[in-house]
Amino acid sequence: MVRIVYDAAGKPVKVPPLQDIAQARPEFASGPRIWDETLAPALQARESDRRETLRRAWRKTFVAALIPGLLLVVGGIAMPFLLGGWMLILFFGVPLSVILIAGMDWLNIYAMKNATKELVLSAACQCFGFTYDTLAPDIARVTDFRSLVAAGKAYNAKYGSPGAKPGTKNRKRGAQTRITTPFGSASFGASNATGPECPTPAYEALEAASLLPAHDSRHFEDLIKGERAGAAFSLVEAKLETTGDNGGTVFQGLLFHVDYPQRFLGRTLMARSRWWKRGKAAKALKKVSLVSAELDKAFTVYSTDQVEARALLTPDRMERLIALERHFSAGKLRGLFEDGHMTLALEAPNQFEAGSIFKPLVNPDRFTTALIELGLVCDMIDGFLTRDWVQDKL
Repeated sequence: MVRIVYDAAGKPVKVPPLQDIAQARPEFASGPRIWDETLAPALQARESDRRETLRRAWRKTFVAALIPGLLLVVGGIAMPFLLGGWMLILFFGVPLSVILIAGMDWLNIYAMKNATKELVLSAACQCFGFTYDTLAPDIARVTDFRSLVAAGKAYNAKYGSPGAKPGTKNRKRGAQTRITTPFGSASFGASNATGPECPTPAYEALEAASLLPAHDSRHFEDLIKGERAGAAFSLVEAKLETTGDNGGTVFQGLLFHVDYPQRFLGRTLMARSRWWKRGKAAKALKKVSLVSAELDKAFTVYSTDQVEARALLTPDRMERLIALERHFSAGKLRGLFEDGHMTLALEAPNQFEAGSIFKPLVNPDRFTTALIELGLVCDMIDGFLTRDWVQDKL
């Protein structure tokens, strides 16, 4: 029986039973055993704590929201001529009251969510021989403001912006270089974006190729590393934002970096069509016509080596990228093939979340979904490095 769950974008996703996928590929074979012997008992041990923490957080939130409301009623009766002022107290008082009274409980729920995600994703990565790190701050032991500050300092020491000095703001954009690329005009260079260093080379490679939009801050989570088809690879989720009046998220998605067993002779850039257009200063990069007319219409490719680009981006390999894009409800796929590296960026909502913390933890769908997502990543890498992957994939 195939169950329906919802992804981070709220779209329905079919999740087959864990037992049904065990024979789909060799890495899935150990899945039922890991679930029964390790993962399910570990999640069950956390379930009662999850329920109690949620009950406590909701109860305190209700009380916290009620206090400013009572003040409004009493103040409105006693001093009706100040009703506008009391309404301001209600508007600002409710969030402040919730933070002061229930803030630590919701922080505990956030920590519980990260711990659950790390447990499930680590177990799924174990099936493939990969490693997983949430890259999230360790707040499991936060009980008061002092321990919260200590956790923040520890996180900043490990992942903080290397160029930022304590107590200073690093929001101002530095000197930028404006260039015209085969995919349009873009800015790059000394952006002085705040945030941690990317734990993989993907960010720097894509930034140098102007395949990422200009941004003021960056954040990374869900780091997966390992070896596949004899090549080291890394995958991380990135969120890039700008500040100012029109600020907001300019990129959220997955960054892939794969070490190729041999160096490329040329430099190839590819992206979904109708997004970037060839600039005036393309220099040595020239447009490549793909073998498939359908794919040539869907993707824009430029390279310094036409023969290598066509041999690299064959229809079957491009289908692996499209399958990955489709599963993650993603878009604006773009990538760079240079030296001995394949680097890809895929815009998508939050991934690798391992299910909701507001639902019972002991649900094999959490584990099954993680396995399927990792299987798709492997299919993409296998398709480029070995031209061999699991047929009739999920």
